[in-house]
Amino acid sequence: MVIPVTPITKMHTENKGIPLGILWQSLADRIKSSDFDKLMETARRDMGPKLTVALVRELIAQGYDAQVLEGVVRPANSPDRIDYSRLPTTDPVLHIYLNEVGMYSARFSMDYVPRVNLSAYLLRPSNEDEIYSETIYYGADSNGNTSSSIPADARHHWSSFNEMYEHPEQVSQSYDVAIDALAAKIAANIRAQTAPPPRAAVTVH
Repeated sequence: MVIPVTPITKMHTENKGIPLGILWQSLADRIKSSDFDKLMETARRDMGPKLTVALVRELIAQGYDAQVLEGVVRPANSPDRIDYSRLPTTDPVLHIYLNEVGMYSARFSMDYVPRVNLSAYLLRPSNEDEIYSETIYYGADSNGNTSSSIPADARHHWSSFNEMYEHPEQVSQSYDVAIDALAAKIAANIRAQTAPPPRAAVTVH
């Protein structure tokens, strides 16, 4: 069962190319980040539902009988602090936290690239026993293509904040690509880490 993913509360942009100690530039960067968050509000709100759907699709592709868990009770001030014992199921549940979403420009690069970091937990509601847990980094914080890391799609980079700001549809598409890649990675990792080992062949003489 997949617990519906809640959207992150705010997107951030970060430009490591800004020299340290220059206050006005730091302030300008924060203003840009706020402007970017407002521009991408629809994409931010849609990210949780889109990731939920993608997770169900990818888990089914891996052979699981997956579906969205309805009726999840959430605290209003902290929607991801769920009392698992109150969930309307005894089946294992997949709970995804979006940790950080935005755009990042590295210190030695002029380009902005997507950043989507999340944590995934597959657990039994009755005792909160973890079956699988992992933090996965997409894009800016990735370190090659590994079980916990996915490089950003090479098409998705912008040479300046203004260029990125002027192409919101392309930026939204980059997040859609990230969601699909992350869902596929999580489903494949769950299959790899929870599938029973192959049975040894027995030769009868």
